[in-house]
Amino acid sequence: MKTKQFTENEALWLQLEQELLSKQYKIDTDGYPSKIITLSFLLDAFTLHEVLCHYQQLVLLDEFRQELDFETQRYCLSHFIDEHQSLTYLPLLRYYAVNLSKYGASYSYLTVKELLATIKKLDAEAYNSLITVGSGTLPTHKQQMASDLIFCQANDVLATITIKIKEESEEAYRQALAYLNALLEEDFPKSYGIYYEGKSDLVLPIEHLPVTSSHHFFTKALSYPSLHTALVEYSYKAMAQYHFYQDVDDEEAAMPSTFAVFGLGLYDKSYGKLVIDYMYECDGDHSLMPEYFAKAYVEKFGLTPETLPVFVCTVLAVQEVPYDAFFEKAMNTDNNLQWFEKFMTTPFIELCPFIPLEQSEHIEEYKDMVVAQLLYTCFGIIHMNDFTSSEFMHIPEPYRTRFELIIKELI
Repeated sequence: MKTKQFTENEALWLQLEQELLSKQYKIDTDGYPSKIITLSFLLDAFTLHEVLCHYQQLVLLDEFRQELDFETQRYCLSHFIDEHQSLTYLPLLRYYAVNLSKYGASYSYLTVKELLATIKKLDAEAYNSLITVGSGTLPTHKQQMASDLIFCQANDVLATITIKIKEESEEAYRQALAYLNALLEEDFPKSYGIYYEGKSDLVLPIEHLPVTSSHHFFTKALSYPSLHTALVEYSYKAMAQYHFYQDVDDEEAAMPSTFAVFGLGLYDKSYGKLVIDYMYECDGDHSLMPEYFAKAYVEKFGLTPETLPVFVCTVLAVQEVPYDAFFEKAMNTDNNLQWFEKFMTTPFIELCPFIPLEQSEHIEEYKDMVVAQLLYTCFGIIHMNDFTSSEFMHIPEPYRTRFELIIKELI
């Protein structure tokens, strides 16, 4: 059935509403878009969302966001809101602004700002509530928390977290991390900005890493070893593919958890699994963070069979880590070349048991491309099958001859 039938015949809508609210429906996801089948009607997901938008049935909109996906709903909301920017549809505008901030892509904050500007024109009071309090759905103690040592405040519409340190101490940063970890248990936007007000200007020893207030905050927290467990907890709660810190310039694109993960990764090799998990989630097509980390990691720990799995996952997390003579020198040891030979001929999960299975399978599926990427980073080899190039000749014997045989098999 078409949207028009429900918007022009309220009796039909009331019947549909009743069947949806009483959950007398099932969803067929075999085709696209999904079909919603009730006792009396058959609708596709787009039609359903258009009708729900027309009647501003926010409860059902939220239900189908959870049952289907936000992207289908976002598409319908976007088109509907473009044509219905009036006070009548203020609840829907507000719903869209809140949910776009929570479930939209990292770049959605631009549209959220546009929606807020529209809401401001329609109702200044509603606008002021959204920018000062947020959606109002966060528990009060997580929307704002204060102690003698800190003041923290979160806004899930603006996707901002403010952390004000009143008194510099380990306990202050412990409380701040506890607040962050509790907040991220809520339905908080995955792309957000952390705005830190404290006295620390510490930064991680990583060249080109963007310097922001969140960078300063996490570096200071890392200076207290007893807080590292809380930082690991934060890292796993925060990392999310295709999402980025909003307090970092778009050109840099740092996934939430970047500063905590990198700091822990450089603190001790035992955090290798955390680094690998981060690299698996990182959107390397848009973020240069792994490239910056690669050299700092090798400078700190060198390349050994123990550190090579982390180095490999870091290199593979981006389109390329440029060749550096520093990498070549670190790689050219018997132990490392033997390890690299095993890497080319053995499933990676056997060399790195804690790597996610999906990541290992991806590496094996594209082993020729993976090897080519590593040969470029470590030896400057541009064409992996050019066995007479000066770069390939830099690989010492007998490994050069053995590598040539293996590469011929791979390609």
